[in-house]
Amino acid sequence: MKAALIEAGKGVVVKEVERPAIGRGEVLIRMVACGLCGTDVERIRGGYGVGRSAIGHEAAGIVEEVGEDVKWLRRGERVVPHHHTNCGDCYYCLNGSPTMCPEYRRHHFDPGGFAEFFRVPEFIVKRGAIYKITERLSLEESSFAEPLACCLRALRRSGLREGWRVAVFGIGPMGALFLELLNSLGNEVVAVDIRPSRLRLADSIGVRAVDASKADVAEELRSLTGGRGADLSIVATGSSSAILSAIRSTRNGGTVCLFGLPPKGTKVDQDFSDLLIREVSVISSNAASEDEMVEALRLLEERRVNLTKLITHRFPLERFEEALRTFESGEGMKVLITP
Repeated sequence: MKAALIEAGKGVVVKEVERPAIGRGEVLIRMVACGLCGTDVERIRGGYGVGRSAIGHEAAGIVEEVGEDVKWLRRGERVVPHHHTNCGDCYYCLNGSPTMCPEYRRHHFDPGGFAEFFRVPEFIVKRGAIYKITERLSLEESSFAEPLACCLRALRRSGLREGWRVAVFGIGPMGALFLELLNSLGNEVVAVDIRPSRLRLADSIGVRAVDASKADVAEELRSLTGGRGADLSIVATGSSSAILSAIRSTRNGGTVCLFGLPPKGTKVDQDFSDLLIREVSVISSNAASEDEMVEALRLLEERRVNLTKLITHRFPLERFEEALRTFESGEGMKVLITP
């Protein structure tokens, strides 16, 4: 079978590998769609340092084989597996930090979601982190479950309230998900970016767009909010300048959520006395728990959010390098990999 893997000194390569053999309690899934994510690109480009070769986690597919003891799944069922899950019993799980669980990143798809078939390990299967999909959803739509779940977790960690004005910095694939989600929740949203195509996308969603290359974003947000600024600013980009702009653009007592991952070693020059005096809370959010996965799939099935319009490119596995170039060029929005 074909799989896209990271090889030291070569970056990503698409090669023929053996189909994974499953053991007791494991499941083999035939990939139908897998979204290309910024974290995949960071891993490919070495932004996380030396790590595992597996990439691809926004996957949806069809059950091909089930191992002994797996009684609740059968061959042919349409599913979305979660690539990581927590144990539910450790200190972090019991104290509201499931994504910090030591087991959370220890288990993952083999050889990764960018493969014709991938194995889901027993730990993930036992935790019930494979979700059956009804006929109301296509598998392409279902592949949005994990990134949407990450957005939901970020909003929960940020303490989002009804009526808050929210600024989203960086309208890439994840930023666009935030716009759609916040719109569906009834919050007023301002999109901040410098790319004309992404500003036009925000307009098409019905969101006010601010061109950060031409306007003082903080002044613009204050003018929209009676001089206050955004109640919540979400930084959905790894840009250090966006982090600083978000802090400036957030009202006294407001919250800045760091969501987009900056390159390893990124530093910002921020006056921390300003944060203290203005009581601006800076929080981060990383990944999602099973609670958010369930909620994301519910929102998708109920058509509360329509994300398929964000898909701009589809590439088969053998054209993975072309998909990667398209993603990095910023010319598209959501890039999907198919078998």
